[in-house]
Order: sequence, then structure tokens, then C-alpha cells
Amino acid sequence: MTQERHAAQQTELVEQVLGLTQQIAFAASLYDWQKAAGLAQQRSPLLMSIQAEQTPATLHVIRRIQALDAALLESAQESRDELEAEYRTATSSSKAVRQYHQIAQL
Repeated sequence: MTQERHAAQQTELVEQVLGLTQQIAFAASLYDWQKAAGLAQQRSPLLMSIQAEQTPATLHVIRRIQALDAALLESAQESRDELEAEYRTATSSSKAVRQYHQIAQL
């Protein structure tokens, strides 16, 4: 395989990874974490296929992917924190209702 063909295949692979990353970002923006996780699993083996040596243009695309990943991670962490807070509030409310019913039965 020629070096140019290998570079073209790597460019195509990186573009495919970018496309999947953008789909993951869209799913995350809709809080569709199951879809995002499925796309991430689909993307994972492709990421592992990216070679270390890349053209400058492909490296630029890889940096875009890394920036999207960083933003996705931050969004996922924020969503997790919000869900944890909602869970704590719901648990506390449930406990208060249970105590109210116990006292009302006395």
C-alpha cells in the first residue's frame, strides 16, 4: 500500500470518527444517553484504528474530535450531577411523606 493511499484511508477513518462524534453530541444534547452510549461503542474500535502519524489536516480534525469529547464529558458530568440532586430530593421527599403517614396513623 502506498503512503498516499494509507494517508487517504486514515483521513477517511478520522472523518468517520468525527461524524460519529457529532452524532454522539447530538444525542447528548437531547439527553438520549443510551443512544450516545451506543454510538460511542460503535466509534470505539474506529478510534483504536487511528494511526499515530497523520497529516496536518487530519490532526486538525482529531483536535476537533478531542474538543467535542471534552465538551461531551462536561455535559455528561453536569447531567449526572443534576440527576443525583433530583434523586436526593425525591428520596428526601419520599421519606418525609412516609414519616407523615406514620404520624397520621397514630
